[in-house]
Amino acid sequence: MFTSGSCCRHTLPGVAGVLGGVGSLGARAVRSSFTTRAAHAWHGAVFADPVAIAACLPRFRPGSSIVSLTTDDGALLEALRMRDPTLRPLDPAAVLAPAAGDGNPAPPPDIVLLGDVLHHVPPDERADLLDQLRGRASEDASFVVKEFAPGGLRARLGWLADRALSGDPVRFLDPVELRTLAAKVWSHLTAFWTPLFEMDPPNYCFVFRRLRLS
Repeated sequence: MFTSGSCCRHTLPGVAGVLGGVGSLGARAVRSSFTTRAAHAWHGAVFADPVAIAACLPRFRPGSSIVSLTTDDGALLEALRMRDPTLRPLDPAAVLAPAAGDGNPAPPPDIVLLGDVLHHVPPDERADLLDQLRGRASEDASFVVKEFAPGGLRARLGWLADRALSGDPVRFLDPVELRTLAAKVWSHLTAFWTPLFEMDPPNYCFVFRRLRLS
């Protein structure tokens, strides 16, 4: 699992800070307090199971390189690799590291998984984060963005659990907000809606990729 110190500024490798702040929810749950145990239970109950998320995603080109920037201890990546063992995981630290003038740069990923991260990022910094991820990915990369919509009791429980476990400010964004944001930054990509929301609301997931007519 990739983690780093807490940071809210997403100049690369600062994006790592978001994952450092929220990427170890499972580890934090070993605390003995009743409140933390309850928050962990709520979190597991309302946030989609990674296997269910993987089942909603399209098949990717065999042998694609993939980087996992998620808060699930790599569970979504593992589920995708169970389906397609040819996927080649990349080290997030190497992908996000500042470009150096010497040495061998990390290969750009063909697939970027961004799972339950954006709602931990201040709204005015989200576009910069997506733009920087685009700059690190391959030209034809696909971006899988899984998020959690606001509104309703389940979303409220999710907010309370996420806030308690991560210690971060949490602001969920709805599908329209995410699609609008992505259209501004990834204007060359088409948004594909997955059936996750219909299966397990308010969890939802988009795949952003180039539209190919052939």
